[in-house]
Amino acid sequence: MKDLSKITNEDFESCLNDTFTVKSEDENEQQLELIEIKPLGEHDPDAKIRQPFSLLFRGPREPMLQQQAYQLENSNLGEMLLFLVPIGPDEKGMLYESVFN
Repeated sequence: MKDLSKITNEDFESCLNDTFTVKSEDENEQQLELIEIKPLGEHDPDAKIRQPFSLLFRGPREPMLQQQAYQLENSNLGEMLLFLVPIGPDEKGMLYESVFN
């Protein structure tokens, strides 16, 4: 499993528009597409900590995932535990955000 304390927005760039499988406790799987990677705040190249960033995923409208941590798997990045927050639907599905500080 990925060490999320060291992962950066650059680690996700190869996964833009790629599918992440959400594995839930009830054994149901759902596919989310990574549609946006957004740096947050000013970037300090000399900082010893990573630049904050957010990920925006799109999934089906139903069933809507609740706000909580989910086990996600991606063919490039492997397995990771991400906290997802539903932020509402768009014309193609339900949007979810995960923020890394």
